[in-house]
Amino acid sequence: MRAIQRISRWVAYLLLPIFIVTCATTNLPPLSLNTKQPLESDENRIWERSAEEQRKLDKSRKIVRDPLLEEYLNDIGRRLTPPSLKDSERLTFQFKVIQDTALNAFAYPNGKIYVHSGLIARVENEAQLSAVLAHEMTHTINRHAVRSVRDQRNKRWWYIGGIITLSILIAYLTGRRLEEGDLVGATLLNNTARILVGLGLPLAIMASINGYSRGLEGEADAGGLKLLTQAGYDINEAPKVFELFQKTYGDSTAAENFFFGSHPRNSDRISNYKSLLAGRYARVAKEQGRVKDTRDFQLRRRVIIRENALLDIRAGRFNVARTALDKVLAFTPNDPIAHYYYGEIHRLSDKSSEGEKRALARYRKAVKLDPQLAAPYRAIGLLYYKRGNKEEAKKAFRRYLDLEPKAKDRNRIKDYIVELDS
Repeated sequence: MRAIQRISRWVAYLLLPIFIVTCATTNLPPLSLNTKQPLESDENRIWERSAEEQRKLDKSRKIVRDPLLEEYLNDIGRRLTPPSLKDSERLTFQFKVIQDTALNAFAYPNGKIYVHSGLIARVENEAQLSAVLAHEMTHTINRHAVRSVRDQRNKRWWYIGGIITLSILIAYLTGRRLEEGDLVGATLLNNTARILVGLGLPLAIMASINGYSRGLEGEADAGGLKLLTQAGYDINEAPKVFELFQKTYGDSTAAENFFFGSHPRNSDRISNYKSLLAGRYARVAKEQGRVKDTRDFQLRRRVIIRENALLDIRAGRFNVARTALDKVLAFTPNDPIAHYYYGEIHRLSDKSSEGEKRALARYRKAVKLDPQLAAPYRAIGLLYYKRGNKEEAKKAFRRYLDLEPKAKDRNRIKDYIVELDS
């Protein structure tokens, strides 16, 4: 009952702008240095609410605290920012990363863009990542949030409310599916939806879950290619992002079309990009020497890939996690945490004696590389405990507690030691 009450409040909160713009036009010019007039009242309210939501989201544990990664994304953002917005006092793009395995990103109307770690981990190069950022930046520049809200003004409030309520309910339920490792079953959303719902962030829900209409998404595709062109990126990489989406989720937006109307399918997005590359951007697409990848891209996303692998391990997606850790270890073969996570894959996915041997080898490799790393000792202790090797289990557990005296599970580990002493 409390969940339904919260949903009702959020629906009313998101519908409010619709009621106050019944005479407002959806024909708005893009934001630029030449846009000198103040924001209109409804758009100003949306910006204020965006700032409120961002404060909540930024305080949550879902945000990745990596200043170098944020600096890297902001550098890409500055490179993509069009000349018409350079040194703008009104709009400055800022990027944050949400720890989540889904392939997603969304933009607030005031220029703050959230990128999911799963997307950073899975795209192949900087040009593909930049294609996503440019697409989201175009949503902001072209004021798609307020245009989308205003576009609903002639629809009945109960119809709109029903769609938003349904999207929130779907967000809550499909979040569980991803937690269970069912990527395809969670076609509409990702498990971050539970965070957005739990924090009460209707604008984020609108941008991240509902998405925009076919027309606005097509506009963002074209605008994104323009930003990529100006920044010197290889624009041929743009459709490959949606090919990745389609490979992972299929045409997942077919379900979105049922609930939300004209939101385009992944196959439609791929076709749209390829049409643009063959037509308006044909000359640029053939240019040599455009930026495809950088060392910074591989370096800055290394930790993202590694920590995303841990989420996949916890969800039972062991093959996905293994592929991710292979990438990390190819780049930094002496990463002790990556070896520890690999040991977790062996321990959890293969209960045979051979699986245990492989897990122990990885754990021992991890502590050899970093003797102060506590977690592998806990894992070693668990393996020896199950084997009935009391002395080795106690030794590993005690070392774990020495290195991590404030561990959340310290009382449980102490209980294991008591049992082993019996």
